[in-house]
Amino acid sequence: MEPRRGLVKRLVQKGLQATLEWSLSVVFGVVVLCRLVWAWCKGRMVRGSVLERIAPPDCLQDTSLGSHRSIRIKNHKLHYVESGHPDNPLVVMIHGTPDFWFTWRKQIPTLSNDYRVVAVDLRGCGDSDTLPYRCHYTIPILAHDIATLISLIGSESAHLVCAGGGGQVGWYMCYHYPQLVKKMVLIHSPHPYVIRQHLHSTWHQYWKAWFVFFVRLPFLPEFAAHANDRGLVDHQLGGLLKGGAILKEEVEAYKYTFSKREDWTGPMHHLRSLDLGRVWEGEEGQPDVITKPTLLLMGDADPLLPLDTAYRSAEYVERITVKPIPGPGHLCHQGRPHQVNQAVGEFLRELPWRPLSPLTPETPYSSSSSLVGRVMGASLGAVSNTVGRYLPPKATETLEKTASLPTNLLTAAQVSFKVAETTLGLDYLY
Repeated sequence: MEPRRGLVKRLVQKGLQATLEWSLSVVFGVVVLCRLVWAWCKGRMVRGSVLERIAPPDCLQDTSLGSHRSIRIKNHKLHYVESGHPDNPLVVMIHGTPDFWFTWRKQIPTLSNDYRVVAVDLRGCGDSDTLPYRCHYTIPILAHDIATLISLIGSESAHLVCAGGGGQVGWYMCYHYPQLVKKMVLIHSPHPYVIRQHLHSTWHQYWKAWFVFFVRLPFLPEFAAHANDRGLVDHQLGGLLKGGAILKEEVEAYKYTFSKREDWTGPMHHLRSLDLGRVWEGEEGQPDVITKPTLLLMGDADPLLPLDTAYRSAEYVERITVKPIPGPGHLCHQGRPHQVNQAVGEFLRELPWRPLSPLTPETPYSSSSSLVGRVMGASLGAVSNTVGRYLPPKATETLEKTASLPTNLLTAAQVSFKVAETTLGLDYLY
């Protein structure tokens, strides 16, 4: 009887959540439509046909960024740019949405000195084929594309470097294709479970994340993105352009790539199909802990996903380093390329972490199954900002000695602080 009640409760919760999300989609759709009509009436709209872009800008044809190649997966073409010696370790770079391979133009030259870099266009983006239906863009399908790409170009595994929505593909691969992943770098892409919790935390958060709900509507998001001379591109990159981080020619590269209204179909389907609940595995809706070494670069002033979501993600990763980047983080690889390149290079060159000795069977530690685990995960997540999840021998001994203590909340907090103070070389934390 209890399992049946639990199932009914979850179904009711999902139904209410779906109703709420679609209601918000309609509300935000009406608001956007009214603003578009108002701007048209006031003469503030630029007709897209007036600024038709036929020839690609020179920066898209820069041969120093690599060679343009493609593979066929079933009935569609997947385009990618490859740079670096083919015998070097493979790094696969996965962009967010709406974006394409060009987002990595400031990382490819640096990484290609030591790695074989493959910057892929996800299906529906850039020069990859666009498929017509939303069901073609789910995270499992995108992850299968990346897994097939790694196999077809002749590699057994790869480092993943992912930005934004592409990071959710990386999380999925760590859960479902762990044999293909060596290390993972995430740029402003916390754990999907943490993102989902954060988006549904307050009514104010729904307003901040209005675009996530708005894109669920058919047709209108594509029209709005393409209107006013690809206004969504200006909205995304305008701050970087004003700050001098990127050039106007680079903005034109985006407007050329998304020059037609149908060019927005793929990116919008990516967002419509972003079901965060399908990324992880675990009992009773709780994610399992992934074991792949992970670097999470996170903007410290992003209005949608604050830095706190990065530290909360540490609970679901065995070995993670969280590194804050000043300002909004979803495009920090373009806005602050030097810091990003340095952090990524150092992380990929690091030797594998020495795993912690297993705890005693009497007091198993699971960072996702108990309150004690949550306290341990949160404390170690804070430490990871400075030193990652590597623990020196003295700290390891401290953790092993305290593993047999009673598993209550106070003891767990004391254990966590003791490990943190030993790791950081502090005199005391409590």
